Amino acid sequence: MDERGYDGLQAVVFLVGIYEGLLPLVSKVFDWDPFLAFPLRLPDPLWWIVSGAVVVGCAVALELLDRAKKRVG
Repeated sequence: MDERGYDGLQAVVFLVGIYEGLLPLVSKVFDWDPFLAFPLRLPDPLWWIVSGAVVVGCAVALELLDRAKKRVG
């Protein structure tokens, strides 16, 4: 895979991390109801865990993709 492929994957992972990880946490504070924020459909203690896991997982995935991109380039 070339650098553009890694850049595309990083963009997708970043957007998933924002929309499925951070947005549910912020939306509870401001009483929003985002349409595709799937963790908000879970019961109360479980959505916190899922949102946090998405944030951590996306941060790890971004770091791994960045290392792989540096090896290619």
